[in-house]
Amino acid sequence: MRPSGHFFIRLFSLSLLLYFLISLSPALAQNPPADAAEISRNLLYLAPSAVQVPPSGSPSIVFSARGFNYEFTPSSGWKVTPHAWAPQPERGRASLKKRKFTLGGEDYTLAGSSDDDRAMLALYRAGATEPLVSALLWNREQLVAAWLPVLQRQSKSLTAAALQQDLEIADPFPYAAEVSGDSVWVAVGHSTGESELGIGTLVRFDVKEGKAAVFQPQELATCAVTHLVVAAPDALLLAARRQNEGVVRPCAGPDKIAAGLARFHPATRQLEKIAPPGTPLEGAVVTALSGTWVATGKGICTSTADGAWNCWRVVPTVTLTEPVLLTNKPGEKSGAEAKPGDYEVLWANAAFFEIATKDSYDAWLAADDFADAAARNFDTEPWKLLNTSEGPGPIRPLVKPGGDPLEGTLVYRAPLEKLPAAPGAPAGYVKVRIRAGWIARGALAVVPKLVPVEPPKP
Repeated sequence: MRPSGHFFIRLFSLSLLLYFLISLSPALAQNPPADAAEISRNLLYLAPSAVQVPPSGSPSIVFSARGFNYEFTPSSGWKVTPHAWAPQPERGRASLKKRKFTLGGEDYTLAGSSDDDRAMLALYRAGATEPLVSALLWNREQLVAAWLPVLQRQSKSLTAAALQQDLEIADPFPYAAEVSGDSVWVAVGHSTGESELGIGTLVRFDVKEGKAAVFQPQELATCAVTHLVVAAPDALLLAARRQNEGVVRPCAGPDKIAAGLARFHPATRQLEKIAPPGTPLEGAVVTALSGTWVATGKGICTSTADGAWNCWRVVPTVTLTEPVLLTNKPGEKSGAEAKPGDYEVLWANAAFFEIATKDSYDAWLAADDFADAAARNFDTEPWKLLNTSEGPGPIRPLVKPGGDPLEGTLVYRAPLEKLPAAPGAPAGYVKVRIRAGWIARGALAVVPKLVPVEPPKP
């Protein structure tokens, strides 16, 4: 039997009613739909992905991000302008294995390859079928030595013999190449399919002599080297990240200290990690590198002649021109008003924004939940927005210890300030102060602002 016209009318009316209820109810709208992580990534991850190198003598530099350009001029500071943006098509494995460059007026190609036993990087002159020189990057024995300590953290029973038998040799990807004299320096990462392993590598090809030198700092062994700049005759500024089956994280070596940005000295093979506390370089994923300028998921920094860093944080912002209803108190269906002004956006879904607020409210969390949130820094790192499959999770503050979690509004990526334990406070719970709330999206647009970062105190 075919449905009647009345059936379709009722179905359409029900759909409208459901949409109306979700639009009006923060409590319903805050329940995370499946696409909220993608919405938040697309709106809030605004890290520059490219640098437009200025012409010689120009005082300005331009960074390109998703939908916006950030132009810095010493005399006037930052200027943010929208630009047409379309997602770049993902490069296939075959194209990632090759990179071209020009040296001394001649064109060259770098080509990576692998088989069941080893990975190689070869340098070809334009039009040649035989390589000018090739470099061995990694083999099974090297991969086991580099990766076994890391993988045993997840599987303590894993043995070197089992790993050597089961691992897949990753394809090498020459992510960046920079000419220096008669040589070219290459930053090498690797493919990240299931069980595929590679080693973070730097290669120097001496084109004139037809020689290759391979450098693999221990601190970067389980990472991909993605950017490099020849900063001096015997110093490279380089960036690395951890990549594993589509998940991007900051690079951390055996000491578990993030080494996203580092200075490498080939003559001594020493690596100096660069991560001033409190700056966008600390615990970050580098997204662009040019000269003295570094962009990360958190912001943009430039180094000065005396070794100091000037930094700006990229802040996704909405501007309110009039008071807006703010829902931020556990157990209440409506809250105060957000006054006109600029607000950082912490999370988004189809109908609402979560914003950082100057006012606060107090709530309760189970002690183990608070400890877990503190250990992962409550997912505040912008790079976590990229990993939508395992992205930031919410916290639902409790109105009272042991209270109904459904009474509290959801909180994403907001700092949690632990309050001193009050006399008579129940065991197993922590009282926290939160500065965040939800507002209806309406026609509000997210626009990045570059906010100066105060230099760390000595």
